[in-house]
Amino acid sequence: MEKKSTRIRKEEIVQATLGLVGSRGVRALTISAIAESAGMCEANIYRHFSGKDGIFSALADFIGTSVMGKAAAIAAGSRSPLEKLETIFFSHISLVADYPGIPRFIFSEDVLLGHPDLAKSLAMRIGNYVETVSGVIAAGIDEGELRQNISPRETALIMLGMIQFTALRQTMGGLSCDIETEARKLWSNFLILIS
Repeated sequence: MEKKSTRIRKEEIVQATLGLVGSRGVRALTISAIAESAGMCEANIYRHFSGKDGIFSALADFIGTSVMGKAAAIAAGSRSPLEKLETIFFSHISLVADYPGIPRFIFSEDVLLGHPDLAKSLAMRIGNYVETVSGVIAAGIDEGELRQNISPRETALIMLGMIQFTALRQTMGGLSCDIETEARKLWSNFLILIS
């Protein structure tokens, strides 16, 4: 077997875990299933993580960087607020399309009730995400791109809700089209409401 760095092995384990969560849910996670999905032995999993709690923390870090970190980077860019908002929305949708395990992990009852510290960390990250998007919306209002009478925070929550509910419908098999097509329809309607 090819020798890989610890960083790469950890990434492979996180990716394998996300794939399992996306296809089977958090309850189906065992070290054995993760090892099989990652193409390594259980001992190799334990070489990089102390157990599922460590893997869950790594998943939270991956999600924080991929979703919340990316939104912050987009918000700090030089585009117009409306372009930033659209880019944040579609980058989040694209990530959920690539990793359906992300929303299943974040909103899993097993994670929320079984790992209170992790749930608190995820809630803080989601709060930061909402704050970032709220700031972009507030800038859009100030610059006249968005309606003056909308609330930045509540509008950000609506946008996040559109993403989450669409991801949930995808998980349940309730979408008649792919998630990105559905997202384009939702975004078009959202634009009518906010601009």
